[in-house]
Amino acid sequence: MRAVSRIQVLLYTRQPFVARGFACVLHGRREFHLIAACDSLNRTAECLRNAAPDLVLIHLTSRLGLDELHGLRVAAGRSRLVLWGDGLVGEFAFQAMQLGVHGILPGDMTVDAVLAALQNVHRGVLCFEGDVMDAVLLQRRVSLTKRQGQVIALVAEGLKNKEIANRLGVTEGTVKVYLYKLFRKLGVNDRLDMALFGLKNFFAGAGNIAPSRPVSAVGIPAFGPRSLPLRPREPVKLHAVS
Repeated sequence: MRAVSRIQVLLYTRQPFVARGFACVLHGRREFHLIAACDSLNRTAECLRNAAPDLVLIHLTSRLGLDELHGLRVAAGRSRLVLWGDGLVGEFAFQAMQLGVHGILPGDMTVDAVLAALQNVHRGVLCFEGDVMDAVLLQRRVSLTKRQGQVIALVAEGLKNKEIANRLGVTEGTVKVYLYKLFRKLGVNDRLDMALFGLKNFFAGAGNIAPSRPVSAVGIPAFGPRSLPLRPREPVKLHAVS
């Protein structure tokens, strides 16, 4: 039987107690392996280049500028970045999303919730806490068909074009056409922006859309093409804090 590969995690924190506690937590989890706990940005960037971990958990207890975060994003390559701490809302959170951060988690999350979020991010799911979404997404009003809503929801699940095509029973070329039209309709530039739109509208109960079952603040339920709670041609409205 083939062994399941462990999720390689790199931690950045300036608090030794947090580093020790995180190491103890991961030590008892077979699905994770902590490569290192770094207490400086330079050391973190060096470990990123040398070890190429799956995930980088950045514990924010002191001010981290966007320039420093951009440097980590460049050094990370294919590694996925997750910010973890309090007060991560507003412009900084929005810019972090634009830089390609895959998750923003509040500091008061339980251990199990944080680890579940890290596993989701490793699978390609974007994980952003609800208040963050409310604070950074621009107000937007659009009308969507049921099929367009399904495509957005599946993008938000982290599915690739081929996987979306299989779920919807269409060709991969058809999915590309849907995406092209949706990029223009929503005014977004890439799949990340579209996924954020889907997270807010289809998984947070915003506007006229009500989830068919309870949804956690982080992680994304796997809605099938027939269970997506979207009403055709009804307006979807986002509310943002100015």
